[in-house]
Amino acid sequence: MKKLAIIILFSLFSIVLSSCQAYEITYTDDVPFEIEMKRDTVNILQITDLHLTYGIDKRDRDTFDLIKALNEAETYDLIVITGDMTMSPQGPRIFSRLIGFMESLETPWTFVFGNHETDFNDYHEYLRRIPETEYLLFKVGPQLNDGGFGNFSIVFNQNGIPFYKLYLLDSKAEIKPIEGLEDDYGYLSLAQVNWYESHVQTDTVDSIVFMHIPLRQYILAENYVGTFREKRVYAQSIDTGFFDAMVYHGRSKAVFVGHDHLNDFYFYLSGIMLAYGRATGYNGYGDLEKGGRFIRIDASGTLSTGIISGSEVRS
Repeated sequence: MKKLAIIILFSLFSIVLSSCQAYEITYTDDVPFEIEMKRDTVNILQITDLHLTYGIDKRDRDTFDLIKALNEAETYDLIVITGDMTMSPQGPRIFSRLIGFMESLETPWTFVFGNHETDFNDYHEYLRRIPETEYLLFKVGPQLNDGGFGNFSIVFNQNGIPFYKLYLLDSKAEIKPIEGLEDDYGYLSLAQVNWYESHVQTDTVDSIVFMHIPLRQYILAENYVGTFREKRVYAQSIDTGFFDAMVYHGRSKAVFVGHDHLNDFYFYLSGIMLAYGRATGYNGYGDLEKGGRFIRIDASGTLSTGIISGSEVRS
């Protein structure tokens, strides 16, 4: 009987393993998603570092409740999750639950991967979990050398005419420590920078950028607005020229990241806003009150932003 049980378990494991191995990531087209504006402004909610761990424990339930409260406190055109959605051996299963939950909000939403989704699992296991959805705007994007998964753009249209654009890029996960480098986090590859430049150089509208791990320019923070309670900025390990490309082309006005849970500040460098979101997940480290960041682009294209804490939307 015991031998039979072992055989059955081994068979089930083999089936699961083969199904994971059989899934091949399909790279996609490079056409932007389009959202038709309902007003003359664009309202975006950034949430980040959910760190869903069990999916059913009190802290994860609090995270889901907070996201719902944030969404209901304002009318948003898009919710952007800037990575670290899960940090768990059960990550793909919890990701499936997150997708169902986000769809239930009936607000368009998107995400980039962080550095912790693949602590215990492979990207394949997440991507194969994405079903046909009504509100999720995500695509793997074109195949880029060391480009990760999820480099794409979204355009807000006003009466069919482009008004504002979002770029989303995968800053990937940890790398093996390299002598002489301060950090051992992922970074945008040269191919990703080239991909961005190939689009932004022909853009007719301004844009903002979302990724998980801060660019190295965040280390230069001065005269910042908000909270800086980490020991330092834990940035991408290598500067491959993305910020310089932003400055050169002059179209992208801000970068929004997550990753450092005790930072939610923003500052300007060379006329570009470099901003953190507010950590949202109760299973993440740190005692900074959980919340989100609103991003608003008014009718003239002017960008404004601020932090929304959990106590504000639950009072």
